[in-house]
Amino acid sequence: MQFITDKQTLADLNLLGKYKSGSLFNFFNRVKTKGGELLLEEMFRTPLTDVVGINSRSASIRYLQKIGIGFEMDNEPLEDALQYLTGARPSGFIASLLGCYRLKIQEILYHSDSFQVHQQQTKAMLQVFRSANILLGNLEKLEEKDNSCKSLQSRLSEVIKNVPIQHFELDRPYSLQETAQFQDLFLNKFRNQVEQLFHILYEFDVLISVASVATERKLSYAKASKEDSDILMEAENLKHPTLSDAIGNSFSLSREKNLVFLTGANMAGKSTWMKTLGVSFYLAHMGFPIAADRMTFQVMEGIFTSINVPDDINAGWSHFYAEVMRVKSVAKEVSDGKRLFVLFDELFKGTNVKDAYDATLAVTERLAGYKTCAFVISTHIIEVGEALLNTPSVIFRYMPTIMVNSKPQYTYHLTEGITTDRQGMIIIENEKILEILG
Repeated sequence: MQFITDKQTLADLNLLGKYKSGSLFNFFNRVKTKGGELLLEEMFRTPLTDVVGINSRSASIRYLQKIGIGFEMDNEPLEDALQYLTGARPSGFIASLLGCYRLKIQEILYHSDSFQVHQQQTKAMLQVFRSANILLGNLEKLEEKDNSCKSLQSRLSEVIKNVPIQHFELDRPYSLQETAQFQDLFLNKFRNQVEQLFHILYEFDVLISVASVATERKLSYAKASKEDSDILMEAENLKHPTLSDAIGNSFSLSREKNLVFLTGANMAGKSTWMKTLGVSFYLAHMGFPIAADRMTFQVMEGIFTSINVPDDINAGWSHFYAEVMRVKSVAKEVSDGKRLFVLFDELFKGTNVKDAYDATLAVTERLAGYKTCAFVISTHIIEVGEALLNTPSVIFRYMPTIMVNSKPQYTYHLTEGITTDRQGMIIIENEKILEILG
């Protein structure tokens, strides 16, 4: 089963993008190899949807973090070795030897550098195996009784021990016969094992990279629970992982209480908190660490957010119509019976207050009836909250604003209830807008 999301959600939560400032991909991207970077991107695009897979990956990262292992391997020899692997598979040693003779003759007659490049790539392949062997030795030296990386470590050991390269030296030129032996070894007899080695090394590169971030930022690991659990999501002191000075909050959603109605003034922290929830949910399904003292969650089928919905000039959609179409697309997914986490920030803010009130109330009441989904809906229209007080599955939370000397201050502490804060006009007066206008 594939995890369901879309471009809007990925953009709202700033999940992807090597060159995008503040992205979660960049936050965890400490990999040493190009293949590791591609694998990390793949993990970000395909969160897991099975309990065993999620908890297994979390346990592997936690174990590598605990033993403090490093990934000491340069990308350059890996890339040279990969280039070597693009060569055609020889039929046997004789074919390899004839090919090497041909390259050597070209070097003598035409000053071609093909044979030297071939030797360089051969050395790179040997260097990769030597570095992999060092990694394996460090893993075995640091190994503890409960080794959650045992399977991956065993695969690495099996490949290294099955490819007979131990007696070859690195720092000398190879004869034509030796070069042909390597080609037959790597590109023919043990090609599948060599390709496996690269995949294993990329996986270690990613897991060790994520473990190093977890150590540096003091992150923890969420625990996935089965579908029959009553708790949909529960966290203590949950923070946004990329914000070093974030205020943590506790949070809980269940089948019986599956919708949080969130209110608060502008700048009180509603949007940041919703992004925190979305990011943490997404990372937890990847098996990656999150910023919390504790978190458990029920594995779901996907996540949809509506936080920064733009208008669409090409389609002729106003901001409000774009909001409506966004809610419609999510409603279809929910009504199809999918188990989803849905976050709507400031529903229908693109229309007048009366329509926004009616629409927010109607949509919220209906969403609350889908017990296998979890929802967080924020709004400035606190009257909607008052109309929902008798809806048993709705939880009410707000972000407080405290006025100190007529200036707003924000605690960012999630508080039970519905806000009564109405400081908009005070802020306008503080900025002296009316005085500027005369």
